[in-house]
Amino acid sequence: MSTQRGNASRTRAQKHKNRHVFKNDLHDKTPQQIRLNNMHVSTVCQRCKEVIEWKIKYKKYKPLTQAKTCTRCQQRTVRKAYHVICRECAIKEHACAKCLKSADEVTIEAPEPTPQEEQQLQVEMDRLIKSFSERKRRAFLRFMAKGRKKQSEEEPQNEQEREAQEAEKRVRHTREELLEKIKQLDLAGDEDYDDDDEEDGDYSDDDDDVEYDSDADSNASGSEDEKLVKK
Repeated sequence: MSTQRGNASRTRAQKHKNRHVFKNDLHDKTPQQIRLNNMHVSTVCQRCKEVIEWKIKYKKYKPLTQAKTCTRCQQRTVRKAYHVICRECAIKEHACAKCLKSADEVTIEAPEPTPQEEQQLQVEMDRLIKSFSERKRRAFLRFMAKGRKKQSEEEPQNEQEREAQEAEKRVRHTREELLEKIKQLDLAGDEDYDDDDEEDGDYSDDDDDVEYDSDADSNASGSEDEKLVKK
């Protein structure tokens, strides 16, 4: 391809292609790298989230060694790299913590709950499902523990990338998603969750013995009939 300015048209395919997908933890199993791979990027818009996730994926992410000063509250409360405002200011202003765009312009990723908020959410969910039947309660607890997959805009090019995406860490459901699930369980009947609770079903051995005995009796009666016919 020519280096002439504006001449960026090329018909041939890429000359050098990678045979294997890049893995940022192939030779780096440190706790810091594992923590970065499991980190959920939040309080930013979709574009900034993709940028930060790309940096993590290709080992370009440089975490902070100490807290930065927030440009809103002027306090040293920014603990995530590439953020210019702290988590509290981003939630208060409904803006992206990186590019400062408002929620009216872009979609902001929901913030990850703190340990105190997780405890409060757990107490609230336990109180709401207290009146549910055992089957519905177990269905909701499995839904809450399973979480949801990270949304990935990039489609896998080969089997290795597909396996890497499937192995991605799931993130917790938001409070709105949990309340919506509770509403669905409240409106639905217990028979709608037979497939989910197959492993919890009670199968008695007596019923199996009865079925087996009935089959044996039918076979025995059939053999007696054959003997009578032969005679």
